[in-house]
Amino acid sequence: PTSSPRSSSPMATPAATCGQRGARATAGALLRTLAPDFLRSIGTLHLNGNLGMSSAPAHATPARSFHGSKSSPLSCTVASIAPSDPSTPTAAAAAAPPLAYELVEPPAGTPGAAEAPTAIILHGLMGSGRNWRTFAKSLATVTAAAGHPWRFALVDHIWHGKTNGELQHRAARNPSLPLRSYTGEEDTDDAHANEAVQLAAVAVAKVVQHIGHHHSSGGYPAAILGHSLGGKIALRYLKIAAATAGAAETGTRESAAVPLQTWSLDSVPTPLGPNDDPHDVDRVLHVIRALPRTFASRDALKTALAAEQGANQFSKDLVDWLGSNLVPKDPALGPTSPLTWVFDVDGASALYASYKRDDHSLDLMLNPPIGREVHVVRAAKSTRWPEDLVEQLRTRAEEGGTLRYHVLPDAGHWLHVDNPGGLRDIIAPELIRLSGLLQERRQ
Repeated sequence: PTSSPRSSSPMATPAATCGQRGARATAGALLRTLAPDFLRSIGTLHLNGNLGMSSAPAHATPARSFHGSKSSPLSCTVASIAPSDPSTPTAAAAAAPPLAYELVEPPAGTPGAAEAPTAIILHGLMGSGRNWRTFAKSLATVTAAAGHPWRFALVDHIWHGKTNGELQHRAARNPSLPLRSYTGEEDTDDAHANEAVQLAAVAVAKVVQHIGHHHSSGGYPAAILGHSLGGKIALRYLKIAAATAGAAETGTRESAAVPLQTWSLDSVPTPLGPNDDPHDVDRVLHVIRALPRTFASRDALKTALAAEQGANQFSKDLVDWLGSNLVPKDPALGPTSPLTWVFDVDGASALYASYKRDDHSLDLMLNPPIGREVHVVRAAKSTRWPEDLVEQLRTRAEEGGTLRYHVLPDAGHWLHVDNPGGLRDIIAPELIRLSGLLQERRQ
């Protein structure tokens, strides 16, 4: 669930390799009441994150997608979510977005760019939205060239990136630590209330509302993609949004915007055992937690890592990437400022512990909310997909319905670095198809 040390390489000419099907769009009762200018704003939510070490291959093998022959209706229920807590510490914090994010717009001069739907990309553990900038620009270019432009919002999770690093907004944006103990004995909203992935998903719901209110298309993202940790946060957000949308129809609760497409990118939906650590994340966090929280320089970090037991096995790429996550503790001091982590170490640890638990993500994958699509992308070289799980997902996808299963060749867990062109060729045709459905409904 970690983020890559560098962004992905430039993309090749687009080639749609995923199967594309016609789909009937069936609108929910609320959508039928929306004005056309509001409907134009419906956009896509994307999540991602990586700790990739390898470069993209020169020639990527075409990706495979598994799905049934049935077309999948998309309903477009959109409503407002409950507003964020107004008791922020300062007026500046109150005016700031609930999470920090960066927009990647369609290329300049793209026809219809003002009405482009918005896609939110969520990174992985110890990363930030900027890790996905190059990939998002490629998606924006390809979809615009196809006549269906998209914009992308690269969001920094709680305790990560500028959400954690902008000191004037830190207290308002990030939950207090430590979190209360979570037993996992109940599967209710209350039981998850102070669990880290739940808190991250609630924060995503708030930033969805902010983006819907503040950007040119004027409405809510319509899909969400998440890589690794981001994939579980995406699915948790889908669960929250679907539940509150249903409650809103009865008048018992306000609703979140339910994404039309939810993407889980090499995010295994089943739990990890207490001692399972397929990507050495626990070991990295253990070492980091033992280090000082400030360093005089990046070389001082390397010295501290070399002296820490267990860190002698860390690769040079990993050590350099960890150094890239150091930022000035006091930017006003300029180059003389000591350095500190761009992420909160305790917050990252809480998120990873939460990620490892079984939150019933698999149930949601296999049974998406009515009229919503869930796309699962497995990196072919990823090492922790049990064969029985792969067969279960493939079989359900081939039955038809709204679960889609894709395999990305020539890629390990850090798929947007290992095979960015192949990943783009999976995602872009589906976004183009969704944009076409939205355009038809506007007409």
